[in-house]
Amino acid sequence: MNVRDIKGLRSIMGFERGYAIYKAKDENGNYQGVIDRKGEIVWDAKLFPPTLLMHGTTVFMSCIRGKSGFFYYDVAQQKYVEEPKSEPRQKSKAELIADDSEWLIYTDENGHETHERSMQALTDELLKYAVYTDGSKKWGVKDLEGNIIIPAQFEELFVGGEDRFLIQTADQKNYGIIDIKGNWVIPFGKFDWLWFRGNCYLAEKDGKKGIIDLQGNVLIPFEYEYLHPSYDEGLDLISAKKDGEFFFINAKQERIDLF
Repeated sequence: MNVRDIKGLRSIMGFERGYAIYKAKDENGNYQGVIDRKGEIVWDAKLFPPTLLMHGTTVFMSCIRGKSGFFYYDVAQQKYVEEPKSEPRQKSKAELIADDSEWLIYTDENGHETHERSMQALTDELLKYAVYTDGSKKWGVKDLEGNIIIPAQFEELFVGGEDRFLIQTADQKNYGIIDIKGNWVIPFGKFDWLWFRGNCYLAEKDGKKGIIDLQGNVLIPFEYEYLHPSYDEGLDLISAKKDGEFFFINAKQERIDLF
């Protein structure tokens, strides 16, 4: 079955190593599944919502199964597998000095800043900063020596790319961007919603989605109901929805006939 045949299709997220999660709704409610690059459904997860996991070069899905925990499905081999395990390793310097941190910020294989909660399989060469909390439910940034760069003062703080950080209030009504010195790059109020993705920000203004660069310049205008760049190709392949229709575009807003 192809994802195009789903009448209640709500969104298609960015492709990651050839697979993407779709979200849909039927008479029983919302559900999610996984498709390949041809749009063919490789996992119809109406009962078990999937999360794509990367382990080596393999794409797994971690699917919630009620109170019994998780199970894992290798979408390439199309079979259930045991939970992927990381090789034993010595703790990195960053782990030892940032043990009170919730997030570590590092550079991924594509050169983009991202974050990791578990710190699994990371090396000091990839790590850049640690996002920490001082116990007051406020967040700040440390370097890998444990020195405070930005004092804990923000309700929510996430990676923002190229030494920038996404700031939001706990009620998720205000979004902005600061640099490593704590200066505002994009102040609260300029956009209604922001989220970092690779080398750009997904943004919302007046109920419409668009894409801006790290300085706040508009790359894709605010005229879409949904936008999500591919994890694999970035802005060369963007999942979009406009006037109720799903399709794919590139950074020039040219349509791409993927499936």
